[in-house]
Amino acid sequence: MGRYKVEVDLLLCQGHGVCTEECPEVFEVVDVETGYPKVRVKEEFPDEALRSKVQDAVDYCPNRTIKLIELD
Repeated sequence: MGRYKVEVDLLLCQGHGVCTEECPEVFEVVDVETGYPKVRVKEEFPDEALRSKVQDAVDYCPNRTIKLIELD
């Protein structure tokens, strides 16, 4: 395994906060002026040591808005 990147589809995100529970080092939920709260990615290129926690956030996201993208 190598480097990876985290992306979130903010159009689908409803700010449930499951990702912040799974990996607060990488995700936080912030209020927005209109609509649902949204997740903010604090670390777009997280450390490899956080990979399993990031993967849990991907797996448990209710709206399936988070992607883990493998980089070369």
